[in-house]
Amino acid sequence: MTAKNILEKFSHSVTLRAGLSKAEIARFQAELPGPLPPEIAEVLACSAGFEVNLGRLLNSRNRVTGPTVVLFTGNGNVALPGVLACPIPLLGDGFGNFWVVDVSPNGAWGAVVFVCHDPPVFVIQARDFACFLDQVLDPEKSDPTYALNYVRNAATTEIWKNDPWLISVQDGRRAQDRVLSRFASQLPEGFCIADLRSLKVGSGFSWGKAGPNAEIRRIGTELLFGVEAKPPGYFAKFFSRHTSNS
Repeated sequence: MTAKNILEKFSHSVTLRAGLSKAEIARFQAELPGPLPPEIAEVLACSAGFEVNLGRLLNSRNRVTGPTVVLFTGNGNVALPGVLACPIPLLGDGFGNFWVVDVSPNGAWGAVVFVCHDPPVFVIQARDFACFLDQVLDPEKSDPTYALNYVRNAATTEIWKNDPWLISVQDGRRAQDRVLSRFASQLPEGFCIADLRSLKVGSGFSWGKAGPNAEIRRIGTELLFGVEAKPPGYFAKFFSRHTSNS
């Protein structure tokens, strides 16, 4: 189902914002690194976004309960050098964290990710824009149920504590996957690798364990990242944990 079809399906339960004019779409496209995909232009002509109850999405009764807006042209500011070339924040959680669509240098709209600063982690939310809309508009039927809540709370906590999606650069170099092994061969010893190409909801990596200036490298538009790890003893703890679990 296309993003436009999903909006039309749930138009009775949300109030859609007015669509953009051709001139407004052209101005938005001019801010992007490449041509706007036709399916996204079609959505923008239909609607620029909608209001949503974030508390319902997060299945929460805490202070994240008020209405907020999903904006298809951006709803805040996100910067994560080395990770996202052109992030478009679609929705914020009210605490400086955002659900962001990963726009590639050629203009293609890829996965929607959750960029969190407390804890500092990067998590896959949805494989594409249409899937994200489905998670937002029909949270009880998403997989997992209340997928935004799962990513924002359970997944971020697990990644920050254990980083289960990281592998060593040495294992990356020995991999049968040629893209992975070639990328790993270009990384220094003080790096780990996060391979998120499966687009599994909740997969991700911590980007803040090595400090605010730690380097993160990405191979083109692939969801394949090299993550610098500086703290003394981090690698020893990491490999000790994984050895004990094997």
